[in-house]
Amino acid sequence: MYKLGVIGGMGPLATVKFYDKIVLNTEAHNDNEHIDLIVLNHSTMPDRTKCIIENKDIEFLNEIKKDLEILERIGIDVVAIPCNTSHYFYDEFKNFTNLRIINMIEETILEIKRRGIKQVAVFGTLGTINSKVYNKYAKENGIEVKELSLEDKKTVMDIIYKIKETNNLESKDFVEILNRYCNDKTIGIIACTELSLLDIPENLNTIDALDVLVNKSIEYSGAKIKNKYKN
Repeated sequence: MYKLGVIGGMGPLATVKFYDKIVLNTEAHNDNEHIDLIVLNHSTMPDRTKCIIENKDIEFLNEIKKDLEILERIGIDVVAIPCNTSHYFYDEFKNFTNLRIINMIEETILEIKRRGIKQVAVFGTLGTINSKVYNKYAKENGIEVKELSLEDKKTVMDIIYKIKETNNLESKDFVEILNRYCNDKTIGIIACTELSLLDIPENLNTIDALDVLVNKSIEYSGAKIKNKYKN
């Protein structure tokens, strides 16, 4: 029986990265100690940012509902959705199913709280940023969100969609933006799975929400985590 169900394709390359991290970060000494999982690579899923900005929620939610129904029929225990922006609709997801859906936004904020950090900067799509989906959980946990400039928000959005369009993983421009916000007091949240594909220097104070989702997926599937976080 499959333990973990993944609703992927948002985007496809980020889903590959997620699966790769699941395998590499599971404490396993043979095939049988890895997690039984299934991936729905739903790459035709409506654009999440567009749905949020244009109030076309129903188009996206209808597709997610169908995918959750598929996973229910298969007999999945836990669901992971490696897309930050989609978690704007997390409460609706929960209304569609009794399956356990990992909330990567909340889990990321809880990990930051565990580290004793009080301020974050969020780097993601305009859908994620403008909907303030991270702000909600940050406020609940006494964490301040440092706002990016309008120019930097737009540049990050351009970087994300350039990755989707070309698979170009040049990270120089993004690292320059990170350097403007990340310091000893402020941790940068890599809050888009396309940005998770970029090579980010380890000396920068960042946390990747995809890494948090990977580790929680392993944990909730009953396996052991090999490498927790770089920080």
